[in-house]
Amino acid sequence: MSEEAIEFLKKLIRIRSINPPGNEGEVAQAIAELLVKHGLEAKCLELEEGRANLVGWLRGNSTSNRKRTLAVSGHMDVVPAGQIPWRHDPFSADEVDGKIYGRGTVDMKGGLAALVFAMLELKEEGAVLNGDVQLLATAGEEAGAVGSKRLYEAGYMDEVDALLVAEPTGGKIMVANKGVLWVEITTYGKTAHGSLPHAGINAIAHMSSILHALFHEFEMSYEPDPLLGGPTFSVDVIEGGVKTNVVPDRCRIEIDFRTVPSQKHEHILEELQRLIDGVRRSTPDLRAEMRVFNDLPSVRTDPEDPFVRIVQEAVQEVYGEERPLSGVTAYTDCSRLVPPGSKQQPFVIICGADTALAHQPDEYIEVETFLQSIQLYKTIMKKYLS
Repeated sequence: MSEEAIEFLKKLIRIRSINPPGNEGEVAQAIAELLVKHGLEAKCLELEEGRANLVGWLRGNSTSNRKRTLAVSGHMDVVPAGQIPWRHDPFSADEVDGKIYGRGTVDMKGGLAALVFAMLELKEEGAVLNGDVQLLATAGEEAGAVGSKRLYEAGYMDEVDALLVAEPTGGKIMVANKGVLWVEITTYGKTAHGSLPHAGINAIAHMSSILHALFHEFEMSYEPDPLLGGPTFSVDVIEGGVKTNVVPDRCRIEIDFRTVPSQKHEHILEELQRLIDGVRRSTPDLRAEMRVFNDLPSVRTDPEDPFVRIVQEAVQEVYGEERPLSGVTAYTDCSRLVPPGSKQQPFVIICGADTALAHQPDEYIEVETFLQSIQLYKTIMKKYLS
């Protein structure tokens, strides 16, 4: 089925499921039709017009009473292609020198398609499975993991015993991911003619004072995590002003915090508010407000969990070498599917695709890597459901 797998991956890449706005419904429908064509079960779950999650099942065929459910997951949305020109059209799925180019080849339609074809090949081979493989193809991961949240709330994780997520890791075994906290800070001023700046209040100047304090005074308290290290933050968006000769009355920034398990996000927000209050003491007319627009916890699996050992064995068989455990510096759907306080099933994040190529111009996955990922997922499925 290798050629069919390659052509199907190209089909998914050509679907412009860019988030925003998403358009994952077309991806979900393509996967559903493929699963049903090969005798598997599938259900599209609409989120809104043009957007959907997809749940599919490869049912076990063992007569044993000790059955398990292995959930496997990948997201269907991709980030925009960006403003830097590509050598290969980001949605053409060009295959050149053993590489398939396109937005989402790495993050993460390559991993998602590999999960799908691992299920199809096991079905075709008549593999005896002591339990079900449940596919969770999610919408909106790139903007708050909204699809996986909806699946969790609908109970699709209730009967799951372990979770495998096909995010790109370069073949490394990841058993933790950082949390994320996205914060918007807006400053407000008063417009005036640019030739009379003293008659207005410059919102950009006030934001500059906040940024200076943020970069030079702000510190987060935490205990380093052995797999994830320490937290980070980055100011990645700034907007302000309407015209060169108008004093700006509004400026906005977006801050991306990546956190570790020892941190509480409410403490970070309290420290940010204290920082703003400190700036206000030296800038009496400062008006600033803060808004959170993404808040997901850091999650981790016990490295000694039996499911982790099964994945390690499968990696040894497929790649011919042992690979150490590590953690993902980004967030994943795991933060929604196995949140703190839930059943918290063991999870592993792994795909052979090169993490460094995610969100980059001329993103690509090597055909050999893609096909090898199918073999890896088949091996994990068979070992866990044996």
